[in-house]
Amino acid sequence: MKVLILKKMRKTPKYYIGKHKQIEAFDVVLDFQESNYNLGTAITYLLRAGNKPNNPMSQDIKKAIAHLEKELEHQQSKNLNHFEYFKSHHASATQTTEQDGMALLYKQSDQEKN
Repeated sequence: MKVLILKKMRKTPKYYIGKHKQIEAFDVVLDFQESNYNLGTAITYLLRAGNKPNNPMSQDIKKAIAHLEKELEHQQSKNLNHFEYFKSHHASATQTTEQDGMALLYKQSDQEKN
């Protein structure tokens, strides 16, 4: 009952609702990127870009880019940490000069198949 009351009280601004199908940006994000804050937020900024009063489109695009860059940093950090773990647990990995951890994983996997 409390959730229903809160939902009725919440008014979504028009700049977060699509013009043709009346789909809320929040619902799109939940459908595609529920578990990724940065991607979801970037999508939301892009969906509303140019529609929020007194807010230029370029500002929303810059905000989306900032969240995408943050997500790229996060993904690169995860890949680097994974590569370091792999390198410390597989002696053959330390004999290569490849910087790309994923390429190293695929190379190792291909060698094991042969």
